[in-house]
Amino acid sequence: MANIMGDALANCAKYNPNGEFLVYGDRRVTWSQLNERVNRLATAFAAQGIKKGDNVVLMFHNCPEFFETNYAIQKLGAVAVPMNYRFVASEIVYQAQHSEAVAFIFEELWLDSVLEALPEMTNIKTYVFKGAEQEGMLNYETLISTHPSIEPKVEVSEEETCVICYTGGTTGTPKGVMLTYKNHISLLHTMLEGMIPRLPDISIPEGVRKRIGLPNFVFSALESRAVKWILSRTSLQGGILKVAKKMIGSPIALRLGKNHQIKQMMPSFPMFHDAAYQNAILAPISGNMTLVMPVNVHFDPEEVCALVEREKPALLGNVPTGWKKLLKFKDIGNYDLSSVLIAATGGGVCSTALKRKIFSNFPGVIIADGFGQTEMAPTTSFKIDMSPESLKDRSVGKPLVETRIVDDDGKDVPAGSIGEIIYRSPTIMKGYYKEEGKTSEVIKDGWFYSGDLGSIDEDGDIRVAERKNECISTGGEKIFPGEIEDILAEHEKIQDICVIGVPDETWGSSVRAVIRLHEGDTATEQEVIDWCRGKMAGYKKPRTVVFVEEFPISAVGKVQRNKVRELYGAPSEEVLISEASAPDEVVEEVSSEVSE
Repeated sequence: MANIMGDALANCAKYNPNGEFLVYGDRRVTWSQLNERVNRLATAFAAQGIKKGDNVVLMFHNCPEFFETNYAIQKLGAVAVPMNYRFVASEIVYQAQHSEAVAFIFEELWLDSVLEALPEMTNIKTYVFKGAEQEGMLNYETLISTHPSIEPKVEVSEEETCVICYTGGTTGTPKGVMLTYKNHISLLHTMLEGMIPRLPDISIPEGVRKRIGLPNFVFSALESRAVKWILSRTSLQGGILKVAKKMIGSPIALRLGKNHQIKQMMPSFPMFHDAAYQNAILAPISGNMTLVMPVNVHFDPEEVCALVEREKPALLGNVPTGWKKLLKFKDIGNYDLSSVLIAATGGGVCSTALKRKIFSNFPGVIIADGFGQTEMAPTTSFKIDMSPESLKDRSVGKPLVETRIVDDDGKDVPAGSIGEIIYRSPTIMKGYYKEEGKTSEVIKDGWFYSGDLGSIDEDGDIRVAERKNECISTGGEKIFPGEIEDILAEHEKIQDICVIGVPDETWGSSVRAVIRLHEGDTATEQEVIDWCRGKMAGYKKPRTVVFVEEFPISAVGKVQRNKVRELYGAPSEEVLISEASAPDEVVEEVSSEVSE
C-alpha cells in the first residue's frame, strides 16, 4: 500500500536516521525524530476523526511544528491548508470557511487572532493548540506524548491533492490553489530536464572555482571539449536524466545522504506559500536536504548572518526584499559567510542592480534565480548568473516548461514581441478549490495563462515586462512599471520604488513614482524627474513623485501596488507630493516577496 509522504519519511528514517532534516535555531531534528513525532501526531489526528480527503488548516511560522503537522495530515491522506500567519481574524475566517477545513492546528503566537475568528469558523470541529492549555482545544504536545508512533495504513497516490495554497488575493479574494504530489515531483523532474541540457554551456568563473575548493584540473576536465561533447548528445542526456530520476529518494541516494546532506537556508520565504512549501514535499522525497531556519518570525539580518556563520549552508536563498535587508545590514562584513556558494532568489523579478550588490557582498557566488507562480508549483523558468557580466534586465532565464508568448486572442506573437506568457506542464495545478469558473479562465486547452506579460529574447530567455493588469496607458503608449522601477533602482538615494498610473485629463494616465529613500537621504520631486532624462523615453518618465516612509506590504511580502494606487493614485492636486507615508495599519514588516 503506497503512501507518498509516509513512504518517503519512513525511508529517510530507515536509511539515514541520524541525518539532519532541520536546524531551527539551537534545535536539531533528525529524520528518525521527525518521523516518530509525525506518526504520533497522525495517530492522534486519526483518533479525532481526521481522515483521508479532509482539509486541515495549519498556522505556524517556519518552525519544526509546521513540518510535523503537515506530514501528519498527509500521512492520513488528508490535505494540508497552510494559513498565512499574518492574517487578521476576517481573513482567517474566510480561508477556514472557504476551504471547508474540519480541523485547525496552530501555535500560541497567533492565539488572539484565532480566538477572534473562532466564533465564525463554523465548520471547524477540532482545534489543536501548540502552547499552554486552552479551554475547548486539544494540546499539541499532549497529543504527541499520549499516542503511539504507528505508520498510518492509508493509500495516497501521486495524483491526489497534497496541499491547498491560497494566493495573496491581489486581484480579488484569495483563491485556493490545489497542488498534487505529482505536481511537485514533476517540478523536480522538470528542473533536472531543464538543467542537464545546459551543462555543456556552463563555464565556471575563477572566483567560483576558488569558492568550491576543488583542484583546477577537476574543472578543466569537466569543461573539456570531450566532456562538453558527451554532455551535448541528446541521447546521453536522456540516459543521465533517467539515472538521475531513479536515484531520487532511492536507498542508495539516502545512504549517500548520510555524508552529503546539502544545507540550504531560505530565511525570507514563508512556508505557507508554495515558493517555500515545495521544500516540504521535495526534502523527504530527495532525502539529502537539510533545511536551516532562523527562530525569529521576522527577518533579522543579524540572526541570519550568525546562523550562516555557524551552520555554513551552501545555499542561501532570499526574496528580493530579504536580500535588500541583508545587504543593508551594517555589520554583514563581520561574519564569515564564505560557505555560501549559491545565492538564490525568487518571488518576483530581482533587479540587476540588486544582483550586482549580491555579487559585491558575496564574491565568487553563483546567483540562481527562479521565477513562476503558485499555480505552476511554482517554478517555470530558471536563470544562473556566474558573474555580473551575464546579468540582463528583467530576465528570468530559460523556460523549464513548455512556454509560449501569445496575444489577446491566444495566438503566438512574433519573436521578441511582448505578449502574455502561457505554460503547459505536468506541474500545472489541479485547479482552484471550489472555483471551477476561475479555473477555466486561466487553464485553456491544457495551457495555463499566467497573467504575466513578457517576451523571449535572442538567447531564449524570458524577459518579464509586467503583470497584464498593471500596464499604464498614456497617450496611446503602453508603459511597464517594472522597467521604470529597474532604472530608478540604480539611483543611489532610492531604496524602494513602486510605479503606478494616475488619472490624467490630457493623457488618460500619467506615471507616478512612489519612492522610499535610504535612511538619512533627501531628494526632491524635480531631482528624481531630472535624473530620469536620457535613461528612458520621455513619455515613460514620472510626471509626479511621492516620497514615503514605508510601503503597504502584502501578507506574503510583496509591495501591494493596488494599495499604493489607493493611497497615492489620486490626481496630482488631490495628493500630497512630499513626505507622504502609508498609514500604520497597512504597513507590515515582513520577510518575503513571492510572485503571484
